[in-house]
Amino acid sequence: MKIWLLTHSEELKKESGTGKLVKSALADQCHVIVWARKEPDPQILALDPLNTAIVYLKTPTSPRLEKDQVCDIQNIIILDGTWQQARKMYNQSPYLARFPHYEIQGENSVYTKRRNQKESGLCTAEVAIHLLKEANDPQAAALQQSFLTFNQ
Repeated sequence: MKIWLLTHSEELKKESGTGKLVKSALADQCHVIVWARKEPDPQILALDPLNTAIVYLKTPTSPRLEKDQVCDIQNIIILDGTWQQARKMYNQSPYLARFPHYEIQGENSVYTKRRNQKESGLCTAEVAIHLLKEANDPQAAALQQSFLTFNQ
């Protein structure tokens, strides 16, 4: 599984951002793309909706990605930013709507560096950890340890 962090430019300036942890722990398994409203990244545009999913707010029409399907997904797009930034990025990027959506439910964030804007909203690293665990990816443990150390 490859993780694509579609990152808001403001997120790159923050010491409290966890996208950097994900990239550091996963190296080539993670690709960071700075979101641009007027210029969609060609690599994101080239991803196949049949083997790509996006983690974002679930809508009533979104297909549900079940746990057993995670192993079949080759690309996961995570919107890396605050929930307000993620909403803006999603709403201003209509090409993202073609990917199946997945919202992680039933987990609470333990992230302490910033106040969460959404009840039960997970930070970028927590989303990546959850998905890697569901896919039985060996990198999940290393990323989780990095996150726990960072979050102290």
